[in-house]
Amino acid sequence: MVDFIYCIGWVATVLLAGYLLLYIIKIFIHLDALPAISLDSMPVVKPVPIPTKNQKTKLQKIVASIFEVRKWVLTENWYYELSDGSKILIPKGFEFDGASIPRPLWALLSPTGLLLIPGLVHDYAYMYAQLWQVTSNKVVEPYGQDKSRKDWDKLFRSMGQEVNGFSFVNFISWFALWLGGWLVWRGHRKTNKTPTKPLL
Repeated sequence: MVDFIYCIGWVATVLLAGYLLLYIIKIFIHLDALPAISLDSMPVVKPVPIPTKNQKTKLQKIVASIFEVRKWVLTENWYYELSDGSKILIPKGFEFDGASIPRPLWALLSPTGLLLIPGLVHDYAYMYAQLWQVTSNKVVEPYGQDKSRKDWDKLFRSMGQEVNGFSFVNFISWFALWLGGWLVWRGHRKTNKTPTKPLL
């Protein structure tokens, strides 16, 4: 048991040292590249409050503050063109948590940082096993009803490449989905929510 604790300590120390080293490097280099997606094309979201204040006990407040994940709600319809040319629509009012990254890793991978857009699309696809597509005739129709969990995970990774171009982050995130995404997918398939067709 002591060896395990030492191992965890060393891993945490190495991660912290790596983070600090990268931060020092960031101070001395100029990050002047333009983003792959314009500010006007970003989803407009509003944070959903984390329920800490009205918890009955202090312990419940502490647990809620540590384990509850910030959720976001789209305040307007959001459109994105996929690499296959399909224009997808995530409807206003959809609530999501970004990429589901454990809190201890947020310093390295923010759930609403590099993975916000792929996380938003992936959350919708996982919840409803489909997306919405806007055709050239301005008709909204289902997209991807024939796709499997693995297809949505692959889309998450490829969208990450399109938006952030950071292969390592996208691979690690995809690998985490490969390991544990089936639990969330299965839960959504049990509840089998029917998506409401959005209005343009």
